[in-house]
This record gives sequence, structure tokens and C-alpha cells, in this order.
Amino acid sequence: MANTEIETWVLDSCRELGLLVEGAEDDFFAAGGNSLTAVRLIAKVEERYGEDHLPPDDLFERSSVGQIAATILANRERSGAAS
Repeated sequence: MANTEIETWVLDSCRELGLLVEGAEDDFFAAGGNSLTAVRLIAKVEERYGEDHLPPDDLFERSSVGQIAATILANRERSGAAS
């Protein structure tokens, strides 16, 4: 799955969580994310992509939509996930 597909999924997921995000440059926390929405996003990522694809430390350190998608993609590739 290409990074842009994951990015679209992250955007949609953030919107479902009530965040005002428009694109890859938007920051999860600046858009209204907090520790509760972070836990919810991590749970959504785990449900969709698997465990440890968005560790909390990574979300807090790299919190733009594009960076979140890149983190998920990198962790998928490292784990050898095919889908």
C-alpha cells in the first residue's frame, strides 16, 4: 500500500475523531488531538494495520498526518506486512 493511501486513511481517521485536518502537513495535536484521541488513533491503526505500527512515542515525536502515515508505512515494511 502506497504512503498516499495510508495518508488518506490517516486523514479520514483523524476526521472521524473530530480533528480539523485538511492535508499531510496538518499536525495531529495542533488540529485538536490530545492524549485521548491519540489512544483512539493508535487503536484504529492497530485494528487496521497491526500492533506496533504507530507506537505512542512516534506519534508524539512525528505528529503531522504525513509523518504518521510514513511511520505506519515504515513499520509495515519492517514487519514484512504484505497487505
